[in-house]
Parts: sequence; structure tokens; C-alpha cells
Amino acid sequence: MLEKEVIGSLLKPLVQSGLYKDETSALKDIIIDYIDRKKREYDTIISHFQGKYKKDFSTFTKDIKNCAALEVEDDWMEWKGAIEMRKGWQEAYYISIYGQAI
Repeated sequence: MLEKEVIGSLLKPLVQSGLYKDETSALKDIIIDYIDRKKREYDTIISHFQGKYKKDFSTFTKDIKNCAALEVEDDWMEWKGAIEMRKGWQEAYYISIYGQAI
């Protein structure tokens, strides 16, 4: 119950000031905004590697198979992680909006 009270006290000023009609809409908007920021964060990482290697991840993976230097493997791992995290945040977005995963 304490968590609900804390969340309510954080959202109350947003409702009282007229920015949101109720606490539920305020919380939903805040969560969606946070998810959008996380998606953009991973989009930036993905774009960085696409620019660096001038190819998409799938092509990059095929090109380095069995012959990658340590730095390239590190980039592959970071790129793969960014793709997986982006996918997870995208799923969270759809659940937040539509109540179900895509």
C-alpha cells in the first residue's frame, strides 16, 4: 500500500495543476515517455554501428563469422545487445499502449 501512496503523492501535483485529468493518465504518459527515451537511446547505438560498418546487423554478422578481431567482436556484442534491448522496450511500449505484446 505504501508504494501506491508514494506514487499517488508524486502524481497528485500533475493532476491538481491541470496537466492531466487523473493519476492514471499521468502515470501512463510518464511511462510511455520513458519507454520512448529508452528506445531512442538504443536506436542511437544501432545507428552508430550501422554508420561505422556501413551495413545492417545481419550482413555484419555474416561478414565477420569466424574471422573477427576482438574489437569487432566487442562491437558485435554491443550492437546485438542494443538490438535486443530496443526490441524489449518496443514490446513494453505496445503493452503499455495496447495492453498486449505485438
